[in-house]
Amino acid sequence: MQEFQLRVVPTGHNNFAVELYQCAYKRAGEKRRPAARRIGRLKGQALVLSRMPIYTALKQNHYDPKTLSCKRKKPYILDESSGICLGLLFRALQRLRKLERIANIAAGVEAMTQEEAHYWFAKIESGQHPSALRALRVLLGE
Repeated sequence: MQEFQLRVVPTGHNNFAVELYQCAYKRAGEKRRPAARRIGRLKGQALVLSRMPIYTALKQNHYDPKTLSCKRKKPYILDESSGICLGLLFRALQRLRKLERIANIAAGVEAMTQEEAHYWFAKIESGQHPSALRALRVLLGE
């Protein structure tokens, strides 16, 4: 199973951003596993509008959503299915400004089945389909 980490990054004045990292597998013969790869970062209105999928992922991994604050130091460890759903959400919301599109995409990602989320995440992260992220945004953004 792939492991993901959700990290809280304080941004000042009791505000914070959240970053999602995909942890690399430990290779045979290596003592330590490679550094985790950052998938995306949410802050501001995008974070506020996408809080329900984040809360759902935290609950699925036995964390209390009330602990999500700017004072949190330890990362949240997420399982593969929760991490992929959040990864899809973080990638789809990067650089979006229209609040209605952000809310629609967040609701659409939360409503996806695990198979759909795995499919879209694989398409976007593989790099072989550069228009996959745009297609997902068009599909869910309206």
